[in-house]
Amino acid sequence: MSAAAFKARYAAYTLDLALLSPFVVGAAWRPLQVVQAAWRGMEGAIQLALDRAFAAGHIALLDLAGALQADAAFMAAMTQGMEALFASLLSAGLWAWLVVAAYFVGFEASPWRATPGKRALGLRVLANDGTTVGLPRALLRFVAAGPSWLLLHLGHALVMFRDDGRAGHDLVAGTRVDGDAALPAWATAWLGLQAAAVALLLGWVAWTAMQAVMVLGL
Repeated sequence: MSAAAFKARYAAYTLDLALLSPFVVGAAWRPLQVVQAAWRGMEGAIQLALDRAFAAGHIALLDLAGALQADAAFMAAMTQGMEALFASLLSAGLWAWLVVAAYFVGFEASPWRATPGKRALGLRVLANDGTTVGLPRALLRFVAAGPSWLLLHLGHALVMFRDDGRAGHDLVAGTRVDGDAALPAWATAWLGLQAAAVALLLGWVAWTAMQAVMVLGL
Protein backbone atom coordinates (compact mmCIF):
# COMPACT_ATOMS: atom_id res chain seq x y z
CA MET A 1 0.00 0.00 0.00
CA SER A 2 1.44 3.37 -1.02
CA ALA A 3 1.87 6.53 0.99
CA ALA A 4 -0.86 8.03 -1.22
CA ALA A 5 -3.36 5.55 0.19
CA PHE A 6 -2.34 6.49 3.72
CA LYS A 7 -2.81 10.17 2.84
CA ALA A 8 -6.30 9.45 1.56
CA ARG A 9 -7.27 7.67 4.76
CA TYR A 10 -5.68 10.38 6.89
CA ALA A 11 -7.49 13.12 4.96
CA ALA A 12 -10.79 11.28 5.42
CA TYR A 13 -10.13 10.75 9.13
CA THR A 14 -9.28 14.39 9.83
CA LEU A 15 -12.27 15.53 7.79
CA ASP A 16 -14.48 13.32 9.95
CA LEU A 17 -12.95 14.84 13.09
CA ALA A 18 -13.70 18.32 11.78
CA LEU A 19 -17.31 17.35 11.05
CA LEU A 20 -17.62 15.72 14.47
CA SER A 21 -16.18 18.60 16.50
CA PRO A 22 -19.41 20.61 16.98
CA PHE A 23 -21.30 17.49 18.09
CA VAL A 24 -18.56 16.45 20.50
CA VAL A 25 -18.44 19.93 22.02
CA GLY A 26 -22.23 19.99 22.28
CA ALA A 27 -22.35 16.60 24.01
CA ALA A 28 -19.61 17.52 26.49
CA TRP A 29 -20.73 21.13 27.01
CA ARG A 30 -22.68 20.73 30.26
CA PRO A 31 -20.02 18.65 32.04
CA LEU A 32 -17.37 21.12 30.86
CA GLN A 33 -19.40 23.95 32.39
CA VAL A 34 -19.27 22.09 35.70
CA VAL A 35 -15.51 21.71 35.25
CA GLN A 36 -15.20 25.46 34.77
CA ALA A 37 -17.32 26.16 37.85
CA ALA A 38 -15.32 23.70 39.97
CA TRP A 39 -12.05 25.26 38.82
CA ARG A 40 -13.26 28.74 39.67
CA GLY A 41 -14.46 27.49 43.06
CA MET A 42 -11.02 26.09 43.82
CA GLU A 43 -9.36 29.33 42.73
CA GLY A 44 -11.63 31.24 45.11
CA ALA A 45 -10.89 28.81 47.94
CA ILE A 46 -7.15 29.21 47.37
CA GLN A 47 -7.40 32.99 47.43
CA LEU A 48 -9.46 33.00 50.65
CA ALA A 49 -7.07 30.56 52.32
CA LEU A 50 -4.08 32.68 51.33
CA ASP A 51 -5.76 35.79 52.68
CA ARG A 52 -6.39 34.03 56.01
CA ALA A 53 -2.80 32.73 56.15
CA PHE A 54 -1.27 36.12 55.36
CA ALA A 55 -3.50 37.81 57.94
CA ALA A 56 -2.24 35.34 60.54
CA GLY A 57 1.37 36.20 59.67
CA HIS A 58 2.28 33.09 57.68
CA ILE A 59 4.61 34.60 55.08
CA ALA A 60 7.48 32.13 54.69
CA LEU A 61 6.88 29.45 52.05
CA LEU A 62 7.08 26.43 54.34
CA ASP A 63 5.08 28.19 57.03
CA LEU A 64 2.45 29.13 54.45
CA ALA A 65 2.22 25.54 53.18
CA GLY A 66 1.67 24.28 56.70
CA ALA A 67 -1.00 26.89 57.32
CA LEU A 68 -2.88 25.85 54.20
CA GLN A 69 -2.76 22.19 55.17
CA ALA A 70 -4.10 23.08 58.61
CA ASP A 71 -6.96 25.15 57.15
CA ALA A 72 -9.94 22.77 57.39
CA ALA A 73 -12.21 24.95 55.25
CA PHE A 74 -9.58 25.16 52.51
CA MET A 75 -8.89 21.42 52.50
CA ALA A 76 -12.61 20.62 52.42
CA ALA A 77 -13.18 23.05 49.52
CA MET A 78 -10.25 21.59 47.56
CA THR A 79 -11.41 18.01 48.13
CA GLN A 80 -14.93 18.87 47.00
CA GLY A 81 -13.62 20.79 44.01
CA MET A 82 -11.30 17.97 42.89
CA GLU A 83 -14.10 15.42 43.18
CA ALA A 84 -16.40 17.60 41.08
CA LEU A 85 -13.60 18.25 38.59
CA PHE A 86 -12.78 14.56 38.15
CA ALA A 87 -16.42 13.49 37.86
CA SER A 88 -17.19 16.21 35.31
CA LEU A 89 -14.12 15.47 33.20
CA LEU A 90 -15.04 11.78 33.23
CA SER A 91 -18.60 12.62 32.19
CA ALA A 92 -17.40 14.93 29.41
CA GLY A 93 -15.01 12.27 28.13
CA LEU A 94 -17.72 9.60 28.18
CA TRP A 95 -20.21 11.74 26.27
CA ALA A 96 -17.56 12.67 23.72
CA TRP A 97 -16.59 8.99 23.29
CA LEU A 98 -20.21 7.97 22.79
CA VAL A 99 -20.73 10.60 20.08
CA VAL A 100 -17.54 9.61 18.25
CA ALA A 101 -18.38 5.90 18.56
CA ALA A 102 -21.92 6.41 17.26
CA TYR A 103 -20.57 8.36 14.29
CA PHE A 104 -17.88 5.91 13.16
CA VAL A 105 -19.71 2.70 14.04
CA GLY A 106 -23.06 3.87 12.69
CA PHE A 107 -21.79 5.12 9.34
CA GLU A 108 -19.37 2.25 8.71
CA ALA A 109 -22.09 -0.32 9.46
CA SER A 110 -24.61 1.50 7.26
CA PRO A 111 -25.27 0.89 3.56
CA TRP A 112 -22.78 3.71 2.90
CA ARG A 113 -20.05 1.49 4.38
CA ALA A 114 -18.18 4.68 5.15
CA THR A 115 -18.16 7.81 7.25
CA PRO A 116 -18.85 11.08 5.41
CA GLY A 117 -15.10 11.73 5.32
CA LYS A 118 -14.32 8.36 3.78
CA ARG A 119 -17.26 8.67 1.38
CA ALA A 120 -15.96 12.04 0.19
CA LEU A 121 -12.61 10.38 -0.60
CA GLY A 122 -14.21 7.37 -2.29
CA LEU A 123 -13.27 4.93 0.49
CA ARG A 124 -15.37 2.08 1.92
CA VAL A 125 -14.97 -0.13 4.99
CA LEU A 126 -15.70 -3.78 4.18
CA ALA A 127 -15.37 -7.14 5.85
CA ASN A 128 -12.57 -9.28 4.42
CA ASP A 129 -15.10 -11.14 2.26
CA GLY A 130 -16.36 -7.85 0.77
CA THR A 131 -19.64 -7.72 2.69
CA THR A 132 -20.96 -4.93 4.91
CA VAL A 133 -19.21 -5.01 8.28
CA GLY A 134 -22.35 -4.86 10.45
CA LEU A 135 -22.65 -3.25 13.88
CA PRO A 136 -20.68 -5.78 15.98
CA ARG A 137 -17.68 -5.78 13.64
CA ALA A 138 -17.82 -2.00 13.19
CA LEU A 139 -17.84 -1.58 16.97
CA LEU A 140 -14.90 -3.98 17.33
CA ARG A 141 -13.02 -2.03 14.66
CA PHE A 142 -13.65 1.24 16.50
CA VAL A 143 -12.59 -0.12 19.90
CA ALA A 144 -9.51 -1.79 18.40
CA ALA A 145 -8.39 1.59 17.02
CA GLY A 146 -8.02 2.90 20.60
CA PRO A 147 -4.52 1.46 21.18
CA SER A 148 -3.38 3.00 17.89
CA TRP A 149 -4.49 6.42 19.08
CA LEU A 150 -2.69 5.92 22.39
CA LEU A 151 0.49 4.76 20.60
CA LEU A 152 0.74 7.86 18.38
CA HIS A 153 -1.16 6.14 15.55
CA LEU A 154 1.43 3.41 15.06
CA GLY A 155 -1.35 0.94 14.28
CA HIS A 156 -2.67 3.23 11.59
CA ALA A 157 0.81 3.56 10.08
CA LEU A 158 0.72 -0.15 9.18
CA VAL A 159 -1.33 0.92 6.16
CA MET A 160 1.88 2.12 4.48
CA PHE A 161 3.78 -1.13 5.02
CA ARG A 162 1.24 -3.86 4.29
CA ASP A 163 0.36 -4.98 0.78
CA ASP A 164 -3.32 -5.23 1.71
CA GLY A 165 -3.32 -1.73 3.25
CA ARG A 166 -4.88 -2.89 6.51
CA ALA A 167 -4.30 -0.99 9.74
CA GLY A 168 -4.01 -2.60 13.16
CA HIS A 169 -7.71 -2.28 13.92
CA ASP A 170 -8.55 -3.80 10.51
CA LEU A 171 -6.48 -6.85 11.41
CA VAL A 172 -8.28 -7.21 14.73
CA ALA A 173 -11.78 -6.71 13.30
CA GLY A 174 -11.31 -8.61 10.04
CA THR A 175 -11.96 -5.57 7.87
CA ARG A 176 -10.33 -3.69 5.03
CA VAL A 177 -10.68 -0.27 3.39
CA ASP A 178 -11.24 -0.22 -0.36
CA GLY A 179 -11.22 2.75 -2.67
CA ASP A 180 -9.22 5.04 -4.90
CA ALA A 181 -6.00 6.27 -3.31
CA ALA A 182 -5.78 9.29 -5.63
CA LEU A 183 -6.40 12.54 -3.75
CA PRO A 184 -8.69 15.16 -5.30
CA ALA A 185 -7.41 18.72 -5.34
CA TRP A 186 -9.57 19.80 -2.42
CA ALA A 187 -8.20 16.96 -0.25
CA THR A 188 -4.64 17.97 -1.08
CA ALA A 189 -5.52 21.52 -0.06
CA TRP A 190 -7.09 20.19 3.15
CA LEU A 191 -3.88 18.37 4.05
CA GLY A 192 -1.86 21.46 3.17
CA LEU A 193 -4.01 23.58 5.47
CA GLN A 194 -3.34 21.15 8.33
CA ALA A 195 0.40 21.20 7.64
CA ALA A 196 0.38 25.00 7.67
CA ALA A 197 -1.54 25.04 10.97
CA VAL A 198 0.98 22.64 12.55
CA ALA A 199 3.87 24.74 11.26
CA LEU A 200 2.35 27.89 12.74
CA LEU A 201 1.77 26.16 16.06
CA LEU A 202 5.34 24.88 16.21
CA GLY A 203 6.62 28.31 15.26
CA TRP A 204 4.60 29.91 18.05
CA VAL A 205 5.88 27.35 20.57
CA ALA A 206 9.47 27.94 19.48
CA TRP A 207 9.04 31.73 19.64
CA THR A 208 7.46 31.56 23.09
CA ALA A 209 10.22 29.26 24.37
CA MET A 210 12.89 31.57 22.96
CA GLN A 211 11.33 34.58 24.66
CA ALA A 212 11.17 32.68 27.96
CA VAL A 213 14.85 31.76 27.66
CA MET A 214 15.78 35.38 26.92
CA VAL A 215 13.81 36.67 29.90
CA LEU A 216 15.34 34.09 32.23
CA GLY A 217 18.77 34.83 30.83
CA LEU A 218 18.37 38.51 31.54
